[in-house]
Amino acid sequence: MSSTTSHLTRAVVAGLGAISMIALAGCSAPDTGTGGDSGSAGGGTITVAETTAPTSLDPQGSSMFADRFAWQLSYECLMQTTPDGEVVPGLATGFEKSADGLTYTFALRDGVKFSNGDTFDADDVVYTFERLTTSPERIDKELFPTYSGVKKVDASTVEFTLKSPDAGFVNNMANPLVWGCAILSQSADKENLATKMIGTGPWTQSAYEPNTSLQLDRNADYWGEKTKSAKLSVLYMPNMGTQVSNLKAGKVDIIFPDQGSAKGLTGDKIEVKQAHTDSTIFMQINDTVAPFNDPKVRQALALALDRQALADQAYGGAALPSSYLPPSLAWAPKLDQIPNHQTDVEKAKKLLAEAGHPDGVKSKLMYISGYDPGTNDLLATIQSQLAAVGIEVELEPLEGGTWGDRLTSLDYGLSWNAQSYYPNPYQYVAPAPGRQGPVPAELQKLLDAALNAGSQEEYQQTLSAVAEKEGELVYPTLTLLATDMFVANTAGMTGVDVPASQSRTFLVNVEKK
Repeated sequence: MSSTTSHLTRAVVAGLGAISMIALAGCSAPDTGTGGDSGSAGGGTITVAETTAPTSLDPQGSSMFADRFAWQLSYECLMQTTPDGEVVPGLATGFEKSADGLTYTFALRDGVKFSNGDTFDADDVVYTFERLTTSPERIDKELFPTYSGVKKVDASTVEFTLKSPDAGFVNNMANPLVWGCAILSQSADKENLATKMIGTGPWTQSAYEPNTSLQLDRNADYWGEKTKSAKLSVLYMPNMGTQVSNLKAGKVDIIFPDQGSAKGLTGDKIEVKQAHTDSTIFMQINDTVAPFNDPKVRQALALALDRQALADQAYGGAALPSSYLPPSLAWAPKLDQIPNHQTDVEKAKKLLAEAGHPDGVKSKLMYISGYDPGTNDLLATIQSQLAAVGIEVELEPLEGGTWGDRLTSLDYGLSWNAQSYYPNPYQYVAPAPGRQGPVPAELQKLLDAALNAGSQEEYQQTLSAVAEKEGELVYPTLTLLATDMFVANTAGMTGVDVPASQSRTFLVNVEKK
């Protein structure tokens, strides 16, 4: 469950092989969609309410998903990911990948300054990644498992080396949430980074009161498009009712309401949008224990589930049916292209009988009770759907710590699970060692081929094949839904468009009219 603890996220499997050279050109700033001349940026302040205050402003100091909403306002990475999923230049103008896939050479952008006045260069990149490998959270182990080292070639060039090919390396270097790839100034540790952000991004921090507010100004020296608004005020309000009342009173401009609060907000002075995200909910299957060590039982399990009904009944339509790769990825296979992902109750019953269970099977399904507003209803609906084919499950609501311990010790039959956005799509399909049995050889071959892909197009095609194979095997998991989020704002604002990553970088385009 990557939104809370890093050790519960899926581990990336390393592979071997050869990759051809690739370069991503682009010497000018990528189009952020703001349009017009950057010098014509207007004024005004936008005020945003967030439910969870950051535990640290240090982008290497936490694995909490909500903390990243602050970091991405001021920090940037060498590459960027656009809202439609394309990797484009950021603080680097491009990169070249060696033929063996073990070396990435990035050309750095000239004329970039940090908010403290330092000039950005190769020393800052080297410092950043050397510091990352000593961070308490060891974020590097999760995001860059094949990372070996980085060195300065010259002031404008850095070279990364990997222990084995990893075609998703550049995707993690373009994380729109800037987790793991945020570039720091080598002099930044002179400040307390837990409370002071020193980045190269479009906003510069002007004030911070922990657990209360974060104030930012437009970065007048920003290398790219300037922010539409002159100031950004982020207020931390843990109570959703308080956020709603402040929005209605005009004291805040934007909130991110839960589903229940969003329903009663639309009016003459407030606009509400429902945004699809890449945060997914899935079922973990322990294939090391009976009856789930039988592929036919796993197939029956998959065919029993009606994802659209799960979305409608548990989330009131605030979710989309999903396969292993989220539906926002335009290149990913559609749900009807994935084996065993269409509801077929009669076939599921037949498979159980063929597996020697004509009277059905029994198991337990553990989950974190009340994880989000739809979790408990989701589990009850799953229980009902499985019962219709003869799979009787006893629901086990648990506290998060107990749930995590049992998951990683293989002390379960079936388990609910959830994961936040991943910049690297490989992480949606990568098996997690220790949570199920060995990776089947035919699947491992595809996973290795993905890591050895020579281009993003080849990478995507191979990951699509991985998703289809996992659907055929019903291994290692069974993805169910991609959840939605809501954003509400005072009427007449422009640029309020949350991407599937849930990144708050869209705020650079927000303006009051």
